[in-house]
Amino acid sequence: MHNGIDKLMEGFLDYTTDRLSSITRYNTRKVIRKQSVMEHSGAVTLIAMVFSDYFNAIGIANDTEKVLRMSILHDMDEVVSGDLPYDAKYSQGRLSENLRNALYELTSYHVDMTLKMMKDRNLERSYKGLLEEEHAKKTVEAKIVKLADTADTIIYSMQEEKTGNKQLFREVRKHQMVKLHTMIDELLKR
Repeated sequence: MHNGIDKLMEGFLDYTTDRLSSITRYNTRKVIRKQSVMEHSGAVTLIAMVFSDYFNAIGIANDTEKVLRMSILHDMDEVVSGDLPYDAKYSQGRLSENLRNALYELTSYHVDMTLKMMKDRNLERSYKGLLEEEHAKKTVEAKIVKLADTADTIIYSMQEEKTGNKQLFREVRKHQMVKLHTMIDELLKR
């Protein structure tokens, strides 16, 4: 029993937590307070839990445990790719779409290799399934994770504005608010 935990800590957990806590988000923007991918994942998980509970309370059934698990894993690909600028991933039309697809292919392979460090086929399959479901964004749970991811960007932008970084993040926040409201409307129409 202890040996299995030891192996997880020495391989998968050591590598993944080191990488995610070392990668800085918004690395092409001037920021006052840096945020690592690990911090972002923690914030997204907290936000996703609250959103999951909220949607369950208003009658939009979802599996909160699955939402939490997806949230924790949602940026696992950044172990490989690092944090890529939003503009590159979303603002260049077809080129951005091609970039996202190429990154998904590249990181899928590397994420598979990272998950293999677990040396536990059941865990590996379970986590891979969650990552694939989150990437497809078709289930209520995956949509809640995307909402939480967007909400964290808005909250981070608000925090940057409050500390004096008004220039770039005001525009980011406005754009993300429209996106967030559109996603909420889509969930409510179900």
